[in-house]
Amino acid sequence: MNDEPQPSPGARRGIVDFRPASLTALPTGLRLLQFAPSPALRAHVQCFWYARRIDADASGANVSELLHPDGGMGLLFNFGGPVSRDDGVAARAAWVDGPKLRSVRLRVGRDLDLLGVRFRPGSGALIVGKPLNELAGATPIPSDDLRHLTLEALHERLWQTPDLTSRIAMLESFLLERLRHAEAMPAVVPASLAWLRQRARQGEGAASIATLVDELPVGQRRLERLFQRHVGLTPKRYARLLRIARSRELIKQGGRGVALTDTAHAAGYYDQAHFIHDFKAVTGMTPGGYREHVQRRYGHGVQP
Repeated sequence: MNDEPQPSPGARRGIVDFRPASLTALPTGLRLLQFAPSPALRAHVQCFWYARRIDADASGANVSELLHPDGGMGLLFNFGGPVSRDDGVAARAAWVDGPKLRSVRLRVGRDLDLLGVRFRPGSGALIVGKPLNELAGATPIPSDDLRHLTLEALHERLWQTPDLTSRIAMLESFLLERLRHAEAMPAVVPASLAWLRQRARQGEGAASIATLVDELPVGQRRLERLFQRHVGLTPKRYARLLRIARSRELIKQGGRGVALTDTAHAAGYYDQAHFIHDFKAVTGMTPGGYREHVQRRYGHGVQP
């Protein structure tokens, strides 16, 4: 598509009118729009998003964005050229972005034009209808590997839809239909995810999985099998992603004014070597290297 899809002026009850939307223009020239899901999907969908390169750089040089893992997964629909990431090139019209163990770099070319859905951890399996541990890893999953989702046909309908509001409404209808036929998620999965998120927010990332299991009606092996199916990660791996996400947030907020040892402690690490090891394993950078990246990218302003 040559023109950026615009929300329909006549959509008085459309997504633009009643849901919060955020617009972010990043230093790399990436324009990112995010929309909240409808109430019926809020328990399963973090957001719908639309991303496009908008700068006027005539050189066409690619720049990159870091995509950090959060335990969730997504569906992506491409209306531009092939999408290049350091975990592979996605040349298909649609694909599933499974749960990730580490950050990847998205190369933001001049023809980047993506529409996506980001699911909450634990909810992606309800949509794709298969264990998420089969999709976890580094490579985008082409739609051909998940033919039962008919993502190519959905992409064609989205392509023919004239505005962003209608596209998101179409995606919502697709997801609601998938959820109507999905198996129920065992209650221990969302309860465990919430428990781990709460501990991470409180800087108790080192809380043991055994402690969690003591509060559940299932054993540790059963919990791990449920996590593998519904989250695509073990509880321990998910907890590590939460701790590193909290660490990145603290680094952005504190800048050079906060010692990295204090950041490690606030994120639940009491061993600096362990903090550095985990941070690099997930992001590919040391905490100090990530702080330098944030400073180069944003300057001295504190980021949300």
